[in-house]
Amino acid sequence: MSHEHGPGCNHGHENEGGATTIHVNDANKAPTVYKNIASYLKDEKKSGLKPRQGVLNGKRFDYFKGKRAIDALLKEEYKKISPADQVPQTREDAHKVFNELGRLGFILRVDRGESISGKGSPRLLQVNPVQQAQEDGYYLWIWEGSQAKQYMGAVLLVMIVFAAVLFPLWPSFMHTGVWYLSVGVLCLIGAFFGIALIRLVLYIITYPVLPRGFWLFPNLFADCGVVDSFIPLYGFDEPKQKKSKKSSNSNGSGSSKKTAVVSEKTD
Repeated sequence: MSHEHGPGCNHGHENEGGATTIHVNDANKAPTVYKNIASYLKDEKKSGLKPRQGVLNGKRFDYFKGKRAIDALLKEEYKKISPADQVPQTREDAHKVFNELGRLGFILRVDRGESISGKGSPRLLQVNPVQQAQEDGYYLWIWEGSQAKQYMGAVLLVMIVFAAVLFPLWPSFMHTGVWYLSVGVLCLIGAFFGIALIRLVLYIITYPVLPRGFWLFPNLFADCGVVDSFIPLYGFDEPKQKKSKKSSNSNGSGSSKKTAVVSEKTD
């Protein structure tokens, strides 16, 4: 009986050269429910599953640890976006769902090797012949998700380039509009750098005078929305944390002991 090796089976197939060959199913043909699960796991904000960069056969892939994916399937966030009858209730149920993602060709189990060029660089990945769901295993994403946005972005980019090439043929009112738009953008950029310079000067001036440094628009460079970057209008540095009484008491007792020892030697 013939057997198709895929991410759902627990063994690979060795060819004559000794290399392991694993046939991966087409995830685009998988049921919609599993595409939704994969989309949820690929969304780092919802699932909390942070991917890492690895290299397999000279190409870069995102990979993650199995335990993190199992944890993501058991989160409350997943229950909000999934039908009640499809939510795993136990860790064993989550294992079954995760294993099904492998069988359908969304993920592939790999072994993690050394970094390519030191700490922080992508690691070398190698396909594991035992394709099954394990929490201590590593898995890379084969499925890239819906390509509709990428196609739309490519078409939009071509249209922008084509319109820029035809700029000399634009009517005069469009030329005038582009000029005003470019001047407006430059003014906004200049205003942003001006505010950044002013807040830095104010901080330098007030730092030696005030107990805490003064900041104009303290959230200007924070990771927030445009409006939130200008709220509040001003702020101060956070106060320095005082040392705990426990540590000060221990230091005091230690010094008293040292003093006692010295006095005994002196006597």
